Amino acid sequence: MRLKSLEIKGFKSFADKTIVNFDEGITGIIGPNGCGKSNIIDSIRWVIGEQKISALRSENLEALVFNGSKTRSASGLAEVSLTFENTRNLLPTEFSTVTVTRRFYKNGESEYRLNDVQCRLKDINNLFLDTGVSTDSYAIIELGMVDDIIKDKENSRRRMLEQAAGITIYKTRKKEAKNKLDATEQDLNRIEDLLFEINNQLKMLENQAKKAEKYFEIKKDYKEISVELAKASLDGFNTTYRDLNEKQEAETDKRVLLEAEIATEEAALEQEKVGFIEKERALQSMQHEFNALVQDVRTRENEKNLATQKLHYLKEKETSLHDFLNKAEGQLRTIEDSIQYSQLQVKDEEERLLKIQSELEAAKFEVEEKRRLFDEKRSSVDSLRGTFQQIQRGQFDAEKKVAVADTSIQNLQRAQAQLTDEKQNRDSQLQQLAIELQEKEEALDNKRADLLQLQEQHERTKEQILETQSQLEVLRNQLADENRKLDARRNEYDLLKSLIDSMEGYPESVKFLHKNPNWNHTAPILSDIIYVKEEYRTAVENVLEPYLNYYVVNNLEEGLQAVHLLDDNKKGKANFFMLDKLNDSKVNTRQPANTIPVMSIIEVDEQYTKLAEYLLGNVYIAENDAAFAQSEDAVVLESSGKYVKGKYTLTGGSVGLFEGKKIGRAKNLEKLHDEIVLQDAVVNALKAEIKQKHNEVIGYNEQLKENVIKQTENEINQLTNQVFAVRNRIENLQAAQQNAHQRLQDIEERLQDEQDGIAETREALIFLNEQLQNTSQEMRLLEQDYQLAEQDYSQSTATFNDTNLQLTRQTSKITAIRQELIFKENQLNELHNQIEINTKQLAEAAENITDSEEALAASIDLLFDLMHKKEEEEKKLNEADQAYYNLRNFLQAKESELRLKVKSREMTEHLLSEIKDKLNELKLQLAGMKERLHVEFKIELDEILDQARTTNSSLEELQNSSERMRKRLENIGEVNPTAIEAYTEMKKRYEFILEQKNDLVNAKESLLQTIQEVEATANQQFLDTFNQVRENFQKVFKALFTDEDTADMVLENPDNLAETGIDIIAKPKGKRPSSISQLSGGEKTLTATALLFAIYLIKPAPFCILDEVDAPLDDANVGKFTQMIKKFSENSQFIIVTHNKMTMSTVDVIYGVTMQEAGVSKLVPVDFRSLSS
Repeated sequence: MRLKSLEIKGFKSFADKTIVNFDEGITGIIGPNGCGKSNIIDSIRWVIGEQKISALRSENLEALVFNGSKTRSASGLAEVSLTFENTRNLLPTEFSTVTVTRRFYKNGESEYRLNDVQCRLKDINNLFLDTGVSTDSYAIIELGMVDDIIKDKENSRRRMLEQAAGITIYKTRKKEAKNKLDATEQDLNRIEDLLFEINNQLKMLENQAKKAEKYFEIKKDYKEISVELAKASLDGFNTTYRDLNEKQEAETDKRVLLEAEIATEEAALEQEKVGFIEKERALQSMQHEFNALVQDVRTRENEKNLATQKLHYLKEKETSLHDFLNKAEGQLRTIEDSIQYSQLQVKDEEERLLKIQSELEAAKFEVEEKRRLFDEKRSSVDSLRGTFQQIQRGQFDAEKKVAVADTSIQNLQRAQAQLTDEKQNRDSQLQQLAIELQEKEEALDNKRADLLQLQEQHERTKEQILETQSQLEVLRNQLADENRKLDARRNEYDLLKSLIDSMEGYPESVKFLHKNPNWNHTAPILSDIIYVKEEYRTAVENVLEPYLNYYVVNNLEEGLQAVHLLDDNKKGKANFFMLDKLNDSKVNTRQPANTIPVMSIIEVDEQYTKLAEYLLGNVYIAENDAAFAQSEDAVVLESSGKYVKGKYTLTGGSVGLFEGKKIGRAKNLEKLHDEIVLQDAVVNALKAEIKQKHNEVIGYNEQLKENVIKQTENEINQLTNQVFAVRNRIENLQAAQQNAHQRLQDIEERLQDEQDGIAETREALIFLNEQLQNTSQEMRLLEQDYQLAEQDYSQSTATFNDTNLQLTRQTSKITAIRQELIFKENQLNELHNQIEINTKQLAEAAENITDSEEALAASIDLLFDLMHKKEEEEKKLNEADQAYYNLRNFLQAKESELRLKVKSREMTEHLLSEIKDKLNELKLQLAGMKERLHVEFKIELDEILDQARTTNSSLEELQNSSERMRKRLENIGEVNPTAIEAYTEMKKRYEFILEQKNDLVNAKESLLQTIQEVEATANQQFLDTFNQVRENFQKVFKALFTDEDTADMVLENPDNLAETGIDIIAKPKGKRPSSISQLSGGEKTLTATALLFAIYLIKPAPFCILDEVDAPLDDANVGKFTQMIKKFSENSQFIIVTHNKMTMSTVDVIYGVTMQEAGVSKLVPVDFRSLSS
C-alpha cells in the first residue's frame, strides 16, 4: 500500500483545488515561514479522521475553511481527498485504489466518503486498523512529537509499540468484550428482577385459577335454578296485563269526547279571528300612511335647515375672497422688487468669478515649475544615498569578519584553558566514583532482601481482605432489602398524609369546617378516632359507613356553632356526635357463637370509648358461615366486608378497590410513622455495621503495604539505574580524558590559522571607513538643497489649493442666487393665477346667495301646510286603535275557556301514558328476564316457553334458592375468567426467561474467558515486539551516533504488560545523562528517530511524514538522518517538510509552497529525478 495523491480544496490557505502526487521514494515540501507547508500535513491528519481540533492548529472546525483574502471571497466548503494504491492488499477491501474524502461545510454539516460513497468515521477507522495509518500513529511525526516521545507524554512510546505489534485490534476486541460483559450483567440483573416479579404473579394467578374453577361449578347450579324460576314467573303476567288493557280502553273513549268539543270551539274561534285580522290590517295601513306623513315633515325640516346653512356658508366665502384680493396686490409689488435685486447680484458675482479663474491659472504654472525642480533634487539625493549604503554594507561585512575572527580566537583560547581544567577535575571525579559504586551495590543487595519479606506479608493480608469483603457483600444485600421496605413505608405514609391533608372522600361541608378558622374547636371526624386492624378494616368501615363523616363534639353548643357557620356560608349540611349526651349504659346483646366482638379488634382513645360502645357494642365478626344463622339481635360482619347481617337486614356485594381506606387514617398515619422510625433504625444499624466492615477492609488495605512494596521496587530500580549510571560515568570520564589531549592539539592549530587570515581584512576596513566619511559629507550638502526645493514646492501647492477653493465657493454662490431667482419668478406667476381664479369665484358666490334666499322662503311655506295635515290624520288613527283592542280582549276570554278543556284532555292522556308505562314495565320485566337468561346463561326465552317445569317448587322457594346461589357467587367475589389460561401462559414465560438467564450466565463466562485470551495474546505480541524493537533500537542508535555509543529500552513494570510504561536509556559518546531529557535538542531528535526506525524495521508504515524534524540537527547529523531515510525509503514513502538545504538535496521530488497572492497557498513541483538523468 502506498500514497498516490492528495487533493485539497478550500482547506485553510489552499483556496484553489491543489493536487499533490506522491511517487516512490522521498517527497520534500519546502517554503518560507507562514506559506502553508504544515497545512498540507494538517490536511492529511484531518482526512484520516483527526478529531482533536488543537492537533490541527485551529480553534474550531469553521477555522479549517478558507476564510478569504483581500482579493478573494471566503469558501463555504473544506474538502480533502487522500488516494491510496492497495498494491499489497493491506487494506481490507477488494479495490486496488482507495480514496478517502472528508468534507466540512460552513453551515456545520460534514461527511466522510470512501471511493465517493458516503460512510461513517467508524468505517474509516476500521479500514486503517493495524495498517500503521492513524492520526496518532508513527506515520506522522512532527517536531513537537519528538519531545513527546522523549518525555513519554501520554504513554506515546507504548502507543507506538502497540501499533507496531498490531494489538490495536485486540484492544478494540477487549473493549467491545468488556462493554458486552457490562451489558450482559445489566441484562442478568433485569432478568433477576423480572423473575422475581413473575414468580409473585405466578402465585397470585394460581390462586385465581383455583377460585375460577369453584366459581364455574356453582354457576352451573345457579343456571338450572334460574331457568326453572323463569318458567314459574311467566304464569303471573297474563292477568295483570288484561286488567290494564280494559282500563286503557275506557280512558281512550273519554279522550275522544273531549277532543270533539275542543275542535268545535276552536272552529268558532277561528271565524272570529278572521274579522279581527281584517281590522288589524286596516289599522296597520292607517299607521303606515301616518308614518309616511311624519317622515315627509321631517324631510322638509331637514331641507329648510340645509338651505339656512348653505346661505351662511356663501356669505362667509364672499367675505374671505374680498380679503384675499386686497392682500394679493401688496404681495405682487414685493416679489417684483426682489426679482430685480437678484438679477443685479448675479451680474456682480460673475465678474468676481472671472478674476479668480485668472489667478488660478497663474498659480498652476508656478506649482508645475517648482515640482520639476524638486524632482531633480530628489533624484540626485537618492543616487548618492545608494552609493553611501553600498559603501556602508562593505564596511559592515568587513567589521563582522574582523569581530568574528576576534571572537573565534578568544573562544579557542578559553576552550584551551577549560580543557586543561577539565582534565584535572576528571581525575578527582574518577576516584570519588569508584567509592560511590561500591556503596550503591551494597545498598542494592539490602533492598532486594527487604522486598522479599514485604511480598510474603502482602499475600497473607490479601486473604483477610477477601473474607471481610464477602461479609460486606452480604450486609449490603440486607441493607438493600431493608431500604426497599423503608421506601415502601415512606411512600405509603406520604400518600396517606396527602389524603388526610386534602380530606379526600369527605363532603364539602366537612372540608369547609375543617379549614375554617372561625370554628375554634379541634373536633375530630369519626373516621379519624377509630383504628382497626387491616384484615377487618373493610368490614368495620361498611358498618360505620353512614357515620364516618360525622364530627365528634363535646356538647350541643359546639355543634350549633358549626351548623350556623355552614348556614351562613351556604355550604350544605354536616352531622355531629355529642359526647356529653352519651351515657354509661352498655348494649346487652349476647355474643353469638363463632364470632369476635368488634370492640376487641379496634383501638380508640379513652374519651371516645362510650361513642365506640354506642356504635359497635352489638357488632361482631363471623369466624365462619355458621355464625350468621345464630346472630339473633346482633350485627354480624363477614371479615372481608362482603356482607353485613342485621336482625332484619342483609347488605352486601362485591368489595370495591378503595373500601377500607377511609377509616382510621389518622391512627394509621401515626402507626406508619412509628414503623418508619423503627425501620430507619434497622437501616442505620446495617449502615454502621457496613461502615465498620469497610473500615476493616481499609485497615487491611493499609496493611497490604502495596505502596511500600512499590516504593521498595522503585528504590531497587533507582539503585540499579544508579549503579548502571555510575559505571557509565566512569567509562565516560575515561574516554573523555583520551579525547581531551587530541582536542588541545586541534585548538592550537586553529588559533594559528585564524590569526594569519584576518590581517588583510583589517586593511580593507580602514579604506572603507575613509570613503564612507567623504560620501557622507557630500550627501549632507545635497540634502540641504533638496529640503529648500521641497519647501518651495509645498508653498506653491498650498497657494494653488487656496485659489482653487475660492473658485469653487464663488461658483456655488452664483448657482444659489440663480436658483432663488427662478423660485421668485414661479411665485409671481402662481400669485397672478390665484387672483384671477378668486375674482371669478366672488361673482359666482353673489349669484348663489340670491338663489338660496328665495328657496328658503318657499320651504318654510310648504312645511306649515304639512304640519296641519299631520294633526288631522293622528286623530283618525287613535279612534281605529281603540276598536281593535276591544275585539282582541273578547277573543282572549274565549281562548281561556278552550284551554281548560285542553287541560282535561291532557290529564286523560297522562293517565293513558301511566297505563301504557305499566304495560311497558310488564314487557320490560319479561324482556329483562329474557335478557338476563341470555346474558348470564346464553339461553333464549323462546326456547323454554313450551318446556314443562322440572320441579313442583313454589315461586318463593325458587327465588330463595336462586338468591342463595347468587350470594354464593358474590361471596366468591370477582373472578378472573382468563386466570386458568393466564396461569398456563405465565408459567411457560417463567420457564422461558429462566432458560434465557442460563444462556446469559454462559455468555458471561464466555466473555470473561475471551477477555483473558485477548489479554494473553496481546501481552505476548507486545512483549515479542518490544524485544525486537529493543534490539533494533540499539543497532540504529549506534548507526546514528557511533559504535561506542550505547542505548537501551526497559519495561518500567514487567509484571503488568498491559499497562507498563517504557523507559529509554541513551548514552551518546562522552556523556552519561541520568535521563534522556538531559540530552541536547539534536541528540533527542536522533534518539527519537532511532526509535522510529527501529519500529520501521519490524513493521514499516506505508508512508512516513516528517514535519521539520531535522530542525535541531547540525550538518553532520543531518547527513546521518538523510542517509537513514534513503535506506528506509525502499520500503516506505517519505514526505519531509524542511528548511534544511542538505535535506532538500536528498529528496526525489520537491513541492515548493508559495504565497504569490496574499493569504492563498500554491504549489510549485520540481522532479529532481528527471534532472539527474
